[in-house]
Amino acid sequence: MSLKTQRGLFAGVAATALLGMTLTACSTSDTPPDASDGGDGVVVTIAASSTTAMDAVIEEFNKTDAGFTVERVDTPTDSGAYRELIGTQLVGGTAADVLQIPPGGGNNISARVAGADGYYLDLKDEAWASDVPQAASEQLSTEDGLLVAVPMVFASIGGIYNQTAIDEAGLEVPETWTDVLAFCADAKAAGKIAYGLGLSDAWTTQLIPYALTSTLVYGADPDFVADQAAGKATFSDSEWSEAMDMYTEMQTAGCFNEAPVGTPYAEVQDAVRAGTTLGTVSVSSEATAIKTGAAEDVEITYAPLPATDETDDTNLATSVGPAYGVNAASKHIDQAKEFIAYLATPEAQLLFADTFGDTAAMAGDLTQDSQVVEVASGFVADGKITTFPDRLWPNPTVQPALFDGVQAMFNGQATGADVLTNMDNAFNAG
Repeated sequence: MSLKTQRGLFAGVAATALLGMTLTACSTSDTPPDASDGGDGVVVTIAASSTTAMDAVIEEFNKTDAGFTVERVDTPTDSGAYRELIGTQLVGGTAADVLQIPPGGGNNISARVAGADGYYLDLKDEAWASDVPQAASEQLSTEDGLLVAVPMVFASIGGIYNQTAIDEAGLEVPETWTDVLAFCADAKAAGKIAYGLGLSDAWTTQLIPYALTSTLVYGADPDFVADQAAGKATFSDSEWSEAMDMYTEMQTAGCFNEAPVGTPYAEVQDAVRAGTTLGTVSVSSEATAIKTGAAEDVEITYAPLPATDETDDTNLATSVGPAYGVNAASKHIDQAKEFIAYLATPEAQLLFADTFGDTAAMAGDLTQDSQVVEVASGFVADGKITTFPDRLWPNPTVQPALFDGVQAMFNGQATGADVLTNMDNAFNAG
């Protein structure tokens, strides 16, 4: 399926809301999938890396008269650590009843990979399944058509800015690539860091490349991934090369903090809150996460990261965000499916999305009021969105090649060309 088709389908997600490796390892957890409270009622367990938003939904669900309760088990909030733990538990038979499932096929526990291996229950015949927007269904289904999760939010990648600090410095959020470089220079002159970069958390390595290639690669050529699969295109001989050069140019221009590979992302969050760093490129929900903990009078805003000097060129990289499915080995299948059905209701969708800081995937007639939603809706309305590329890659080894390569690049141990060669090799291996 081409990215052009996915782009059109993905508009349904936002429109509704706005109105690597094979699983291998032994279990290291002794939390059984049939955990109960020792009383008369069943306790359905859920594993989630998006803890705050899920906790809000669980609290509301447990006020209902469902005949069972839901309890979140402790798991890492870091996405990489979460994937590693859940992969181990799925193989060992000790995973929770309900699981947060990454969309697409970019990692070992993602919908397409673990779903195809039979680790997730097929939900396509549930009453709510027909309400799932088609683009979300594409990212949460196996190649055989098994729908394994309910989507909760529509996510995107862009610049997250301390607007208060920017205003105080007399600067403006960039709208063109030339503006980006000028913003970096002006921030440095004002004693500020333009864009925080915390590459010690490997997942952050992909954010700027995804933002830039949304415009340079996938927006310009919606069939790029299909051409790769047909052997007609490569990362190395595409505008991915330009994007990696621009990433390096930002580093040379002083856009980032010192030693990005040694900087935890949490330090970047704190620096943006404090206004010593003016912004960072991240997933859209981070606007809410960064605002949390900042001073009450600090305004946090969200905007696309431009890749050219023509504002009309700019695309926004988008994807299904957190999604939840049922562990096929659960001993509480019926109760787990009932909780999943609750997650599909517009009320639960909005509660999750507003807490998480993104656009609800299945909001029905309910509406949201946030600056992030407003920005995303504009790009959806204009048809200027693409899908996170890893959601469409053929195997879970391409994304780690990007993670490792960017860290090596910033350590002076690899060039952008080296990174793309390794990504090509990984893409073609599967």
